[in-house]
Amino acid sequence: MPSKRRNIEMVSNCYLARLTVEDVTLLQPLEEQIQLAFWGLENYRRFLEEFPEYFGSKAVMITEAGETRLIGFFLARSIYDNLEILKLGVFPECQRQGIGTSLMESAYAEGLRRGCNRCFLEVRKSNQSAIQFYYNHSFRIAGTRVDYYTDPIEDAWIMEKTL
Repeated sequence: MPSKRRNIEMVSNCYLARLTVEDVTLLQPLEEQIQLAFWGLENYRRFLEEFPEYFGSKAVMITEAGETRLIGFFLARSIYDNLEILKLGVFPECQRQGIGTSLMESAYAEGLRRGCNRCFLEVRKSNQSAIQFYYNHSFRIAGTRVDYYTDPIEDAWIMEKTL
């Protein structure tokens, strides 16, 4: 039972906040650890400052010392009535504790607020844990993007769900 108690404590010590340009430097270590491709500081800055269709949230943990630590985030965009999840990541030691679900629910809520009624994302075909996570969130495979990912080159599943 100690594992479940730790999960409750971690979630109770976390909060979600809007992803801002000031957070961008914190994304690279997270993305490297979970094997997402970091898009570069300037690209994130432009997305968050210049293009209103882009938005994101971060999950922040308050440590025992009272400091804050970014432990997860998402970046998404709304295009007409579609919400596209571009990035979603949580540090491995913080996974399977409801943080990814909270981030997804935050994305859905903002997408609905913006008039979206469907949600799309791409995921590496080999990323079984992410695919299962998305299945648990009612996503279904809608298609394939051949050689979508690099380093290594790999196809992506396009997954979608109704909001």
